[in-house]
Amino acid sequence: MDAVIPGQEPRRVGPVAPDLLASALFLFSEYLRELEAEQVEEEDEEPPEIDTRAVLDLLAEELGTDVPTTLNLFMRLTALQRLMATSPAIGRLAVDDETGGLSENAIVAAARLDLYVHRIGNEGRAEFNVREFREALEA
Repeated sequence: MDAVIPGQEPRRVGPVAPDLLASALFLFSEYLRELEAEQVEEEDEEPPEIDTRAVLDLLAEELGTDVPTTLNLFMRLTALQRLMATSPAIGRLAVDDETGGLSENAIVAAARLDLYVHRIGNEGRAEFNVREFREALEA
């Protein structure tokens, strides 16, 4: 049975450099494209599953980051992916109309805002505060 410890505040993860996050985002996007291509070849209808170890290794190798920075980047990437998927309004604000990619404001927000890590039993999930993220995009 998973238990939530009462009164336990989510752990906060500090910022990373926006340029580093932008590079990590590029690598993660390429990884996801490869997963999708493999899924099409296999005609698999299940959504592709992210191999955490593979992504961590990719980030560390390509960016030359240490373990804490690599984990921070991974948590930010997956939190950003989840935020864009669950909040279409924020997704629209975050996209640059000219390039179709994330705007510079969105990358800076994703790099600098606190990330909150919630733990339930052995499971953990990092999330941005939606209100803080929206305010950063609208600033």
